[in-house]
Amino acid sequence: MNNKIIGIGGGTGLSTLFRGLRNKDLDISGIISVTDDGGSSGRLREGFGILPPGDFRNCLVALSDAEPLLKKLFQHRFEGNDPLSGHSFGNLFILAMEKVTGNFETALEESCRILNVKGNLIPSTLDHIDLEATMKDGSLIIGESTIQKNLSGINKIALTPKTAFSNPKSIEMIMKSDFIIIGPGSLYTSIIPNFLVDGIVEAIHKSNAKKILVCNVATQLSETDTFNAADHFKEIQKYTKNLKIDYFLVNDRLDKLGDDFPTSSVVQLGNLSGLPTNIIKKDLMNDNFKGHHDSDKLSNEIMKIIEK
Repeated sequence: MNNKIIGIGGGTGLSTLFRGLRNKDLDISGIISVTDDGGSSGRLREGFGILPPGDFRNCLVALSDAEPLLKKLFQHRFEGNDPLSGHSFGNLFILAMEKVTGNFETALEESCRILNVKGNLIPSTLDHIDLEATMKDGSLIIGESTIQKNLSGINKIALTPKTAFSNPKSIEMIMKSDFIIIGPGSLYTSIIPNFLVDGIVEAIHKSNAKKILVCNVATQLSETDTFNAADHFKEIQKYTKNLKIDYFLVNDRLDKLGDDFPTSSVVQLGNLSGLPTNIIKKDLMNDNFKGHHDSDKLSNEIMKIIEK
């Protein structure tokens, strides 16, 4: 029987993870945050009242067995100065599918079918929520895209409205899973928002699944500028009520990131010795895009854990 794997996070990090795991003999699901309010997703959310589709689109494409042209079509972004500019075709497709089916979850299911997606993609909540950050300079900022403009750093993150109810399907998936993979992805704006939804952390605690935390390769401007790997681990523990993490995957190739990542630096290891977990240190860096994980390197290490 296939192992049931759940990834928890947002679009860019999870799509990297899923691209590597897609061809493995696994039953894959993703629980994805819905707080994105920037770019195309933010405009569609504001204009049409849809949950932000961008992170789901990235994961759909990563898990898809569709023809390369169809994948390229889904990621195509319109340019110019007209109302379509800045929107990706895939976001508009999910919006249209939601209008046709009358339901965001059904729209995702049908999009998965059309793109021949191996897996399920589930919003952590169906409620419309925003992120609220108390910054280190004392200011209170609402909105994921705005938070990243305050360079003082995040002191605390919360949801607004304060209460968001968990999507029953996300709880069901967590309880049925064999392995829960947390990250990679933006710590405060992709991963932690899922833990702020009522019931998600409690379900992860109750689940018999082995928990794997994947540390980011690069720091993120205004979110984790000074964070090392140990800091990432401790911050996840803080927002998950000291979740027992079975494995902590850390990149130990500490190269300079190059011109593609001018506002980031490689995440240093920090003091990992006292952390209550099995630490796996490996070269997980993408050779061509050094601020991100290499999908194959990451999936190979995860498969070693699964196959133990």
